[in-house]
Amino acid sequence: MLESDRDTLNVYTFKWGTKYGPEYVNRLHNSLKKHCHTDFKFHCITDNSSGIYSNIEIIDYHTFQHTPLFTLEKIELMYKINTHNNLILDLDILIHNDITDLCTRNIDKPTFIWTHWTPEWHWEKLVPKKTACFVNSSFVRWSGDNAKFLWEHYINNKEQLDKEYQSCDKYLFYEHHLKGNKLGFWEDSDKHFYNYNEQGPNQYQYNPTATCCLFNTSHLIKMGRKCFELSETPDWAIDIWESYAD
Repeated sequence: MLESDRDTLNVYTFKWGTKYGPEYVNRLHNSLKKHCHTDFKFHCITDNSSGIYSNIEIIDYHTFQHTPLFTLEKIELMYKINTHNNLILDLDILIHNDITDLCTRNIDKPTFIWTHWTPEWHWEKLVPKKTACFVNSSFVRWSGDNAKFLWEHYINNKEQLDKEYQSCDKYLFYEHHLKGNKLGFWEDSDKHFYNYNEQGPNQYQYNPTATCCLFNTSHLIKMGRKCFELSETPDWAIDIWESYAD
């Protein structure tokens, strides 16, 4: 069983394969140092620790099960870490304002981003087909063992769920939000989080009053839509990201 630190915020990020380099890990760490004003311990679950800061705790990615559901390792981590105050961050999240309140406020459920940028017509046209999703796990907090049930439910129904869903977020939305309202959401998601690549009038625009900009390119690439990785942006985003370099 992995252990978390009782007196600090335990922050986790995943990096496997070659899509993102170690600079993503290091700059995410530095963005927290600037914008998270509470003690934290930073962990990276990875298959290659080369180039990652020596003060970041490394956890072997190969100790996690690998399933057909994209990024389901997150809820396996939430099962393994079942004490204290914990946060998962995606590597391609750009933090640019103070997140201390989000990291320290009391929560009684595992808490996710509600994708307020997803068009409302998805409810009628796509949700019945289970092809839409309003849950985003780029910034997830849980406390103690209040998230263990997510992995337990998956393990107990693995064969069915592997056939039904392609991603962790869809699994969470359909199995644990629509069925039983078991998830928490940042009630002010629209104030804190926005999506750089989502189509609409605010696409690629900087929101100076928000705290975090998401990129979430994986599903857009599958759809053949134009999108930018954080390291490829031609504008304000890469300027902020590069400011977190040493």
